Amino acid sequence: MVTRREILELIAGRSEDSRRTSYRSLVRWLPLSLEAACGHLERLWRERLIEATTPRLPRFRFRLEPGERIADLRFWLTARGAERLDWYITRDEVEGPT
Repeated sequence: MVTRREILELIAGRSEDSRRTSYRSLVRWLPLSLEAACGHLERLWRERLIEATTPRLPRFRFRLEPGERIADLRFWLTARGAERLDWYITRDEVEGPT
């Protein structure tokens, strides 16, 4: 089972290298199906932990436009996503790794 943290760490690493992340990246580097990869990206995007790399209308900044597919988008880590990764690290220091 792939955790949200593992996905965020992959996206963070790629973002640091100025590389965008798509569902294909997740499928290539993590044991996920195409459907699971798209589902994870959509949830992380909706939670504003990642953002699309292409310009978007304000009302569609964190959701799909009518007829658009998540598979057509590429993503970066947001500041909020980086904060979530920091939170995981802090939690591990306090509670120990899960």
